Amino acid sequence: MEFTGDLRKKDFSGQDLAGTLFRDADLCQASFVGVNLEDAFFLNCFAAECSFEKANCTRMQAAESNFYRGNFRDANLTEALLWRCVLAGADLRGAELKHLTVTLDCNSFEEVLLDRATGAELTYLFSRARSPQRERWLEVLGDRELAWLGRVFAR
Repeated sequence: MEFTGDLRKKDFSGQDLAGTLFRDADLCQASFVGVNLEDAFFLNCFAAECSFEKANCTRMQAAESNFYRGNFRDANLTEALLWRCVLAGADLRGAELKHLTVTLDCNSFEEVLLDRATGAELTYLFSRARSPQRERWLEVLGDRELAWLGRVFAR
């Protein structure tokens, strides 16, 4: 299944959209609450202020998409790939971020809302990244904290 074009404020709540392709779509303020987006693709989409609350986004792939102020509360982003996407202002509280892959050089994380667990998980992911930012994260985190995070998220 493929969606494209003007889908502003569309309500996809509760649907099974596994493997769906969203290409060049305007999804501003669309609702994906409780949606199964496993293995879905978002390519060049404008998804500002969308709600992905409690959505299954396992292995979801997004490239060059804008999720400004997106609500990912309690969403499962395990093994998701966010390539050159904007996450500024996104709410990631309660989200599952295991094995999440993001591009550090192109993502915008200003004003992202985190709880302690998601903040620790992002810190762990960034601290393991091979990038210039890695050295800055290592300066903030000590070896003891990195070892603890490694045990917590290695499960």
